[in-house]
Amino acid sequence: MRKPEAVVFAVMAFALAACAGGIGAPPPPAAVPAMAPVVDPAGPAVRITGFLDAATTPSATAIIPPAPKEGEARNAADWAMFKATRALEGGERWKLAINDDNYTPPAILKDFSCAMDAELTVQNVPTLSRVLSRAATDAANAAAATKDVYKRTRPYLHNEGAICIARSEGLTRSYDYPSGHASASWIEGLILAQLAPDRSEKLLTRARAYGESRIVCGVHNWSAVEAGRTNAAGVFAAMQGSADYQSELAKAKAELAAVRASGRKPDAAACAKEFELTRPLVVN
Repeated sequence: MRKPEAVVFAVMAFALAACAGGIGAPPPPAAVPAMAPVVDPAGPAVRITGFLDAATTPSATAIIPPAPKEGEARNAADWAMFKATRALEGGERWKLAINDDNYTPPAILKDFSCAMDAELTVQNVPTLSRVLSRAATDAANAAAATKDVYKRTRPYLHNEGAICIARSEGLTRSYDYPSGHASASWIEGLILAQLAPDRSEKLLTRARAYGESRIVCGVHNWSAVEAGRTNAAGVFAAMQGSADYQSELAKAKAELAAVRASGRKPDAAACAKEFELTRPLVVN
């Protein structure tokens, strides 16, 4: 079973543990088996666990529509979007897509700081960072299971044009539908909006733009990003019944309230620029 997102989020959560507890740097992604403990030579193994198990995780295959197939209108729309967004290469939206490929905990918190109107770091919101990482793991695992059902290949393998990150064998061998990154960013946006409903519009805008960055980058189809958001919504709903999630969420809420009360905010000019770049993706 190919689960590239599971590997990504295993490394992501290991990085969170390293930031919070100083247990060392993560090994290269290729060295991390999907869903296995991540081992630091100088420390204990770190097993990546979400809030859900096999019995409580909704099946994305049952929730989202089947992946588009060649010859179908949805597939033609995906190809058209890929071709149209190649015109963004080298521009500011392209640069944001490159930025959004980084899925370490510090990067995620930084990316949501403008939307939260507070400077978020692993150091000042460690519980929140852990909650986001665990939820992202749940969403990505649900997406990965469905990828193996549809086995839809990525758009750049069918169309000419640049992508915003290096082409690699691992990326090429992994599947498109649904997007694991879009699943993870959307569930994180939903959690942050749950914690700060007064900032929900900005937070969900950033989460939506994060998924759209995968389209701009050329590594996912439009349909895969939409399916990722639907998958994430199902996982988010299921998590509400987890006592572990509710307990962690209460701690994260207190952390976030303290940071927001401190008045530490991200750079206003940078946030204004980001806001313009995160408007809904529309191409002609």
